[in-house]
Amino acid sequence: MTPRRVAAWQLVLAAAPVIITVYYLLVRADLAPGVQVALYVSANAAFAIAATVTAVRRPAMRTIMLLLAASGAAGVIGDVLFYFEALVHGEAPYPGLPDLFYLLVYPLMAVGLLLIVRRRTPGWDSASVIDAAIVAIGAGYLVFQFLIVPLVDFGDKFTSLVSVAYPVGDLMLIVVGARLMLGAGPRTTALRLIGANLVLGLVTDAIYGFQTQAGTYQAGNFLDAFWILASFCAAAGVLHPSAIKMISASSTATPDATPGRLAILAIAAITAPTSIVIQHHTGGEEHVVAAAVVCNLLFLLVMLRMAGLVQAQRHAAVTDGLTGLRSRRFFEQALGNQGERSVKNGVPVSVLLLDIDHFKSVNDTYGHNGGDRVLVEVTHRLRELVRPGDVVARYGGEEFAVLLPDTGAEQAGEIAERIRRGVSAAPIAVDESRLLTVTVSVGIAGMPAAGTTDELVLAADRALYAAKNAGRNRVAGAAASTVPAAA
Repeated sequence: MTPRRVAAWQLVLAAAPVIITVYYLLVRADLAPGVQVALYVSANAAFAIAATVTAVRRPAMRTIMLLLAASGAAGVIGDVLFYFEALVHGEAPYPGLPDLFYLLVYPLMAVGLLLIVRRRTPGWDSASVIDAAIVAIGAGYLVFQFLIVPLVDFGDKFTSLVSVAYPVGDLMLIVVGARLMLGAGPRTTALRLIGANLVLGLVTDAIYGFQTQAGTYQAGNFLDAFWILASFCAAAGVLHPSAIKMISASSTATPDATPGRLAILAIAAITAPTSIVIQHHTGGEEHVVAAAVVCNLLFLLVMLRMAGLVQAQRHAAVTDGLTGLRSRRFFEQALGNQGERSVKNGVPVSVLLLDIDHFKSVNDTYGHNGGDRVLVEVTHRLRELVRPGDVVARYGGEEFAVLLPDTGAEQAGEIAERIRRGVSAAPIAVDESRLLTVTVSVGIAGMPAAGTTDELVLAADRALYAAKNAGRNRVAGAAASTVPAAA
């Protein structure tokens, strides 16, 4: 039996607990400081190497991976410089040269992740933008309140500026990370590992900030384990086979409003008022103006999100999910309006019912994917063949309906024949290598010849069956006379 091969990303994840364990054993025993540094630095080095390897293997992701590799490399350089100065001089100066490289990690990582976002959702995904803004503003307020404000007057101005730059960098990653994780697109293992890296890194940075301000931080404490694990998660993520799917364009316009997503948004929305309540009861300084601004922004964003959900529900109710055409419900409402107008003003209105010939055999032969390809391509051709103002709807499985306002029987027949010829003019790709010529049968009916809209649809349906019974690939009027297919 052939042994199962262990993937590179699995080796990276397996290495993380081993390296963390050995690192802390050496720290507790105060042995081999150089080895301690090497073990700590190995996390960022693994990320930089993994991203570089992926850049070589996957040309489509090269720019993204090189940016992420540069981010990991900046962390490695910062670590080496920091520990070198600490070992040589006893304590690394702050601010110092290591801070330059540590701070470079943030924009390099943010730009790389932002490029992933743009590849996943090349259009304007307003729902994801709003969701990300809600999370970013909620988290940003906490960063401002508890990490930035206490550092503004920390020491001299340059020291304060460098100190504030770290939480600002975290805030930058919060904004981009929220947009990435909350956006539309597949939730792959690679994306989850990148998300784990962001959450671990940001939470650990926040705890480090608190400890630094309180004067309780000690080198080699539990935070090092989370920083190391975060980098190894990122390394495993970029090596995972699903990494390439992170840049696949999303097949959905907006992400689903799942209970988990709504819970995240709810937590983000209550951060500012909850913070004020906690500060009030603990006797801390209350930043009421900042909290009020944040609450107002979050309220407006939540209202926008709700409006978007309502609009999406209305759109879904009148739109076919596969073809993007109007739904049968919408068609019947539009037909009712046109029917009333026809009765009141005496203007003609016509309806075409189309059925794809032998569609069941298409599904049986080429599978439902092949059938879906046919439906989508017929939809595209229908849109090109009808006039502006005509209503095209998916009426049933392989049946379509066209509402022709202000159109008499003769003109409706011309449009129907144009559609019949246009659909069969060129074969349709049912898979990557096979083409199929598809035809349609068309039934026509109109008002005022039909007394009511119900009679109109029934007459068009009878005409459609007459066309199919006459041999298919034909147009039939409500009188059941058929136009044969052209030679």
